[in-house]
Amino acid sequence: MEKETTVYTKNGVAIYGYKNPSLHSFYISLFIKAGSMYEEERESGITHFLEHSIIRNVNSQMQGQLYRQLDLHGVEFNASTYSEMVQLYAYGASENFSFAADIFSLALSPIVLSGDDIAAERDRIKAEIREADDRTSLATFTQGIVHEGTSLSRPILGTLGSVSRITASKLEKYRRRVIGKDNIFFYVTGSYTDEDIAYLSELVGKAELYCGEARNNVAPVADRFFRRDGAVHLKNADFTMLRFNFDMDMSRLSLPATDLLYDLLLSGYNSRLFIEMSERRGLFYDLNGAVERYKNIGSFTFSYELRPDAVYTATEITLSILGELCTRLLTEEECMKAGYVKNAYMLYDDPRELNFTFAYDNHILDNGYLSLSDRADRYRAVTPELLRSTAREIFTRDNLTLTVKGNKRKIDTERLASIIRDGLKFD
Repeated sequence: MEKETTVYTKNGVAIYGYKNPSLHSFYISLFIKAGSMYEEERESGITHFLEHSIIRNVNSQMQGQLYRQLDLHGVEFNASTYSEMVQLYAYGASENFSFAADIFSLALSPIVLSGDDIAAERDRIKAEIREADDRTSLATFTQGIVHEGTSLSRPILGTLGSVSRITASKLEKYRRRVIGKDNIFFYVTGSYTDEDIAYLSELVGKAELYCGEARNNVAPVADRFFRRDGAVHLKNADFTMLRFNFDMDMSRLSLPATDLLYDLLLSGYNSRLFIEMSERRGLFYDLNGAVERYKNIGSFTFSYELRPDAVYTATEITLSILGELCTRLLTEEECMKAGYVKNAYMLYDDPRELNFTFAYDNHILDNGYLSLSDRADRYRAVTPELLRSTAREIFTRDNLTLTVKGNKRKIDTERLASIIRDGLKFD
């Protein structure tokens, strides 16, 4: 039966794999446990800068031919930085596995960029910061409040000032800190052979790795975590948006239960909030949400934009929907497990999504799924009683931070606070 496999290189790096021979493509990821969550304020943005520099460094070692070679082979190579990790990935036809492995061997090399290269990359990142809407977004405003006083309140990209202070020598010192055998791992999905893995293992095993740091994905906890009392914060704007953020204690909550609760509220056209507030009442068209999880804490967040005169009604309806999940026992058919149980093996057909899901769930959050069937069993085992108790654990006044964008002269935050006090009595 298909299942996750593990190979260790000579220098101790884990290569996890989940093979599907029926596909025609591979997907390789290198995960580095680094990000803004682990950064000191003085080095804010250095992980994101390192991600950029690694790719430029690979291009430099290939005499400027990286992008031409990627086009010739039809391979995608890119990276993303998150608050707790970096993912470098390559995707392409299975026959090009060894070409991608060669690129990853270069990605583990020391940063040898010139001062001009570093300056050019710094300018690109500054442009990225300027062009992003993060500085004015409600999400960033909320993040600063929810994680006040901790590294999670700072932007992943860093600031114009902090990025200006990052040099080539600082990048190389930081690279040695974070790219160590206990702080990186590879995940490989799709169609590949044992020989492919052996080749990747041989290349990675030759890389010079330092002891570095071993990160454990335990997030810093803000002073007000779990002591919000339904606080309302208003940011002035010429449009109106609400963002509900609930603190989560991940030492008490399971990943499958929080996933299912999220889907019940927010995923698809049959979700509770969408049906009631968009389909039936037309209060908004789009609904956005996310579940941010670390080993110790997390956030359950959703937001929507609406008319200014609908703020109080929308808040009352939202709290009523949350209250129903906290009080009413759902039927088994209402628990929205199909995507995780009936469709469990559809993930097998998508090497990109399977790669990220199993790497993140198993080796960042340490959930330990042995296989897709094992993962499906975990979701199947979630009972209506567990979903109700999970909702009661999350949707309390002490966990809620409500942030609002709107006209400060027209939105009454005291009235919103009163609605929260009345609407979250089930906690």
